[in-house]
Amino acid sequence: MMEDELIKIWQSSPNQERAKFEKSRLMLDVQSTLDHLHKKIAYRDAMEQIAVVVGIPIFAYYAYHIPFVLTKIASVLIIFWGVFVIIRIRSAKKHKPSAFTETYLEYLYKTREYLKIQKRLLDSVLYWYILPAMTLLFLFTLGPGIAGRLPRIVKMTAGNVAIAVATYLLNKSAVKKQLMPRLEKIDALIEVMEKS
Repeated sequence: MMEDELIKIWQSSPNQERAKFEKSRLMLDVQSTLDHLHKKIAYRDAMEQIAVVVGIPIFAYYAYHIPFVLTKIASVLIIFWGVFVIIRIRSAKKHKPSAFTETYLEYLYKTREYLKIQKRLLDSVLYWYILPAMTLLFLFTLGPGIAGRLPRIVKMTAGNVAIAVATYLLNKSAVKKQLMPRLEKIDALIEVMEKS
């Protein structure tokens, strides 16, 4: 009953009021999905940073205590790679917009740019994240030599490849299912707001 009355009021209202309602409804929808996405990105970034903070002392220990030169070199390079990952993630985070300092349209422009930066970050994950990690872990594994360890090296390499493929696919899925729909909603809202 109440729903029918609301529909009648909606249908009898002037077009200008309908446009305002549509705009505010779209704004609330976009803001809700952005809040959820920002939480996911913050969680992902925190997990990456924790992994690096935990990994640095471990690989520093390996670099100091393990006698194999290739393992020492790989350990030091893994530390540098971990620091690079943190820098890359934090540099993307710098572009996160603040909803409190701009007009809503400026906030949407900045949010769209931030999401595009996140999309580029995830689209290029193969080159700055996966391939360096796989290469360095492979060098680390080869440190003690191959003699008598070939089956173990093959298993570890196969495990690393499986993790790399899963990481790549998860990032591509995140772009397709999380970032692209939000970018489309933001574009639609920007278009509506620019017309009004």
